[in-house]
Amino acid sequence: MSNRDEFSQKTKDALRLRASNFCSFRGCERTTSGPSDESPDAVNMTGKAAHIHAAAPRGRRYLVAMTPEERTDISNGIWLCAHHADLIDRDEVTYTADLLRAMKREHELHCDRRHRDALRAGEASADLIAIGPDIVFNGEFLGADRSQWRFHLQDFVDGDLHDLLMFVECFERAPAIDRYVLINSFGDGRVLSTAPSVSKERIGGYTLTCPVYPSAERISAAELPTDFALSEDHDLMPTEDGGIAEVAGADALPQTIKRCLSSQKGESPFHKDFGTRFAEYFRLLAGSPWFEQILKLEVIRQAAIPCIDPLDNRQYTPFLCVERVYGIELLADVPSGNWLPIRLDLEVKGLGRWQRELSICVPKEAVKRTSLDELMAGPLHPIQS
Repeated sequence: MSNRDEFSQKTKDALRLRASNFCSFRGCERTTSGPSDESPDAVNMTGKAAHIHAAAPRGRRYLVAMTPEERTDISNGIWLCAHHADLIDRDEVTYTADLLRAMKREHELHCDRRHRDALRAGEASADLIAIGPDIVFNGEFLGADRSQWRFHLQDFVDGDLHDLLMFVECFERAPAIDRYVLINSFGDGRVLSTAPSVSKERIGGYTLTCPVYPSAERISAAELPTDFALSEDHDLMPTEDGGIAEVAGADALPQTIKRCLSSQKGESPFHKDFGTRFAEYFRLLAGSPWFEQILKLEVIRQAAIPCIDPLDNRQYTPFLCVERVYGIELLADVPSGNWLPIRLDLEVKGLGRWQRELSICVPKEAVKRTSLDELMAGPLHPIQS
């Protein structure tokens, strides 16, 4: 059994993405992947997710005081070409942990500036498209009819061709909540009716055909159900007679969106599919040029993809009345007291274009998952704000 504390594949992918697939070693800028001659589908990956503090005892810069969780955290990783990954593991005197962290910061800032400069210059960029929860790729929308959407798949951002083929093969066994396609530029998504099909293009890349259901039903904002009113400090608001203030209809929309985006997926023992992966993405991608784009896909999922309430078997989109997501903008680099300010630009049924600044909860620590059995076995406590 290995005593190495290895990075997860998600962390490796995030390190590669934050480095824009280039070596982070100062002055290198060597690309870390390219086509392989082994087959038309093969990729020659020469990059490595290297540990700053070693993954195992007797490794370079190993810290006994680090926990396995700290050792496998993205903050302890740097994306390097194979040559420089080997180099830093032969010389810990020259390549100290502080120097490697400085290289990582400089390279990621450089990647961010280059990405934003390209956007400002109007350079064409591929769209970001998600197929289920674990596959994101750069691609181009090719066309649609009432029953299918078609894309040209250029390269993967999250997952790979094997993951996509496994998604196709295991589609019927996948949870219903994970069968979807989301398109960043459209601000919209659909539930997949059957498994996608993948075909190789002669000029490179793949054509992906996604059979889809029609757009999910939304209610008008005026029909939003009654909810407890919350203050700007996220507390329940009392009424003059000692009760708790309520809000309904369009006035409940900000709270509805805030509640959805502040809930972490898997947090509720009653509804494990409800919520977002905002905290996970913040930990892996915050500060990178990809962060807002990935968050937008997650907002689109809340707007377009229905979930099923396990208590009454009712199907609904979490946002209930949002028909399209135009954009999400971060208004701060880090949360303040776990609250991250954002600006949303949405199309709302019954209201039209709707823009609002909100603060959403992004916990720094992983949310503890409480099972229903644990909840029922423990003492009952009143709900607190």
